[in-house]
Amino acid sequence: MDKITRTLLVSVTVNICLVISKLIVGFLGNSKALIANGIHSLTDLITDGIAIIGNNFSKKPADSRHPYGYGQIEYVTNIIVGLVILLLGVSQIINAFSSEVDIPSNIIIYTSIIAIVIKYTLAKYITIKGKEYKSGILIVSGFESKADALTTLFVIISALLSKLTVYNELYKYSDNVCTFVIGLYISYVSLKILKENAFDLIDKVEDNQELLNKIKKKILKNVEIKDVTSLSLIKYGTYYTANVEIALNKNTKLKDIEEINKKLEKQLVNRRTRISYLVLSTKVYEGSE
Repeated sequence: MDKITRTLLVSVTVNICLVISKLIVGFLGNSKALIANGIHSLTDLITDGIAIIGNNFSKKPADSRHPYGYGQIEYVTNIIVGLVILLLGVSQIINAFSSEVDIPSNIIIYTSIIAIVIKYTLAKYITIKGKEYKSGILIVSGFESKADALTTLFVIISALLSKLTVYNELYKYSDNVCTFVIGLYISYVSLKILKENAFDLIDKVEDNQELLNKIKKKILKNVEIKDVTSLSLIKYGTYYTANVEIALNKNTKLKDIEEINKKLEKQLVNRRTRISYLVLSTKVYEGSE
């Protein structure tokens, strides 16, 4: 089991507990908002499950049909996650217009406070691991967990406002309004995920100049290489395919070129650079010797 899957399993375990707790307390405490928030946590659980499957598929080695591996499955996974979240978000918007109006009990507030602390801690943990492992799947999951913590705060606000119904009848609708707000927020998060990953499905070239310059310097440390005439990194989920064109002295022999190519592949294709595939071409150096 790899590190990303282990991290997602932590999230799955926490979300199972939160979903069960929120739904039970939401029903017993007469809070549609907490039920909506429980469904938001359920989206976390569903998306983590989909993410685990997608992560394992994206690690499959290259084959004749996919010469650069299956890394883009990560983007497909995130799009499926986005669609699931959008569906659940719209369902909560519809649920907010229910004619039933209930005043939530105090247990809603206590449960929500505990849920916020747990979910925010989980979001921070997943996001840190996502950045450490350079995993878009984990970063998306961490963002979704943070969003869940924020919508739980809305539940607390609505429950407190409902207590003011004795002063103004309008406050009794605070639970419905909160459900609507949570539904909107869930939908917004889903659309953001869909937008980011839909564009990434098309081959995306890395534009981080600091990273490109670092790789270029690494290449030019080889005295046989006179210049790097072209360098691009194409993102495939958690790894890159590097397209490199180097310039060599016109007197370089064929057997030397083969050795240079092997040396470059050893230097560039590793976990530190995140380059998994190298497409290398050579040309004659045209500058002054």
